[in-house]
Formats: sequence, structure tokens, C-alpha cells
Amino acid sequence: MEILVILKNNFWKFDYIVFAAVIVNLIFYFQVRKYADKLYCHYNSSDKLSNLPEEGLEKLKRNTESEKKLSAEDLLDTREKMNKVYALYSNVTTIFPLLGMLGTVWALIPMVNTIGTADTSNFFSALTSTFWGIVAAILFKALDSTVSYKIEDNEKHTEHLIFKE
Repeated sequence: MEILVILKNNFWKFDYIVFAAVIVNLIFYFQVRKYADKLYCHYNSSDKLSNLPEEGLEKLKRNTESEKKLSAEDLLDTREKMNKVYALYSNVTTIFPLLGMLGTVWALIPMVNTIGTADTSNFFSALTSTFWGIVAAILFKALDSTVSYKIEDNEKHTEHLIFKE
């Protein structure tokens, strides 16, 4: 119960900044995923079609006749948007441990006056920011693995199309 009180009190001191950054980075993640999926489906649709049985292929073609392929301009525009948002996502992901440490230092500064006393109650509360920063970094590094392979594949396909002789 004491831990919940400490977490609640620290949330309004500095931890809310870490949680705000989590929300912003989740928005970046879902945008990156949308762009990466769009390009990935475009580039890999023909590879997947060759593995379908003939009747399944005909049915799929009938059901998707209205879908249009991306134009070259759309491909490059989507690629640029994906790369910009991915750069933001990656950079915000890397600052989570730093935000956590900043929150810890922020909470430890007032403890300078209590050095040499037995009062360590603020010490435990100072560590919550570090905890949330590390948890957020782990979470977003795990989420990164769900889109990074698509981004790399998209880049490979795009470069192949651009520099194809």
C-alpha cells in the first residue's frame, strides 16, 4: 500500500512527463506502423500471390479489383513520411532512460538537506522515475522489433526500384 502512495505522489512530481512521452511515442509508433504496413503490403503482395492455389488466386483478384497500386509518387511520399516518423519514434524511445534519470536527480536534489540523517523516505520515491523510464524503453524497443523488419524490407525494395537498370 505504501508503494501505491509513493507512485501516486511521484506521478505529479515528475513521472507524468515520462507518461506523456509514452503517449506521444505510441502515436508515433502507430503512424510508423501504418506507413510501413502500407508499403510492405504493396511490395510483398505479388510474392504472396504466387503461393496461392489457382482458385484462391482468382477469388482474391475478383475481390480486390477495385484496389489500386501505389504510384511512384505515392510510394516515395509514403516512404518519406514513414522515415520521418520512424526517426522521431526512435529518438523518443532512446530518451526514456534519460528522462527516468532526470526525474531521479530531480527528486534527489531536495534530499541534499537531509544528508547524514536517517530520513531515507524520499530516496525510494526518487527511483520511480528511473523505473518508469526503463519500463517505457523496454516496451518501445520491443514494439520497434514489430516494425523495423518491414521498414528495412521497404527500403530494400524502394532502393531496388530506384536504382534498377
